[in-house]
Amino acid sequence: MFFQLALSGLSMGALYGLIALGFVMIWNTAAVVNFAQGELAMLAMFFAYSVHVTLGLNIWLAIALAIAATALLGYLIERGLVRPLVRADPLTVIMMTIGLQIFLSNGAKFIWGTQPQAFPSYFGTQSFDVMGVVISPQSLAVLLVVSVLAVLLHWISQHTRLGKSLRAVAQDRETSALMGIDINRVVTSGFAISAALAGVAGVLMAPLVFVAADVGLPLLVKSFIAAVIGGFGSYPGALIGGLLIGVLDNLVGFYISSDYRDVVLFAILIVILLFRPQGLFPKHR
Repeated sequence: MFFQLALSGLSMGALYGLIALGFVMIWNTAAVVNFAQGELAMLAMFFAYSVHVTLGLNIWLAIALAIAATALLGYLIERGLVRPLVRADPLTVIMMTIGLQIFLSNGAKFIWGTQPQAFPSYFGTQSFDVMGVVISPQSLAVLLVVSVLAVLLHWISQHTRLGKSLRAVAQDRETSALMGIDINRVVTSGFAISAALAGVAGVLMAPLVFVAADVGLPLLVKSFIAAVIGGFGSYPGALIGGLLIGVLDNLVGFYISSDYRDVVLFAILIVILLFRPQGLFPKHR
């Protein structure tokens, strides 16, 4: 049972880590904490649900359109809401993203209603039994996709002009501007990529949970805790923090009580902030 819980926790934790990567990317490029990240994942679920279930289009087309729509929304958020506040007090920007999170959550309830919806599995329901541990195709797909994305993002970061620009802006915005890097374009790209990562997490998570307008806030909280525990600003730390949160969440829910899941997570967050505020895997410049 322990290994069963750990495996299912790893698949959910990988999705938390993917959303946490979006937190880190936006923080590194724009020094903004986007508290609407969880809602972007939630909207991706509804976009895919509407295209596939409501309109009856191909499921892979629905996934692609949902991710593209979420990336476009991230782009619009940066251009329409974040960029006008570039010289504003940081608290103002934080309050704006919190307000955006509330707006998107209630907007989803207004459009799609409050009734949770079931999303069909992409790969069927036939599970695999490996030494007594049951592995669902969807969980296996989540781990594979997140692993491929992590490698792809690392390659982009190291070998492409956009990736090098993102790294340069994360290290020193002023010097990057002096070197001819278009800071606005890089920040916009960072928002679009982070929103796309949330979109991927949302469409991968849709068959594992009920699609509902209130899933965004729990995703926000757990992903944010994952980013802080991993080391806010560290990409590997965000992924590892997400995996830790996913496994711990499952183990606490089974061996203690599901009522204490959030209590334990916040207790760990407080301990980390008190004794290792840089996180477990701080970013090294």
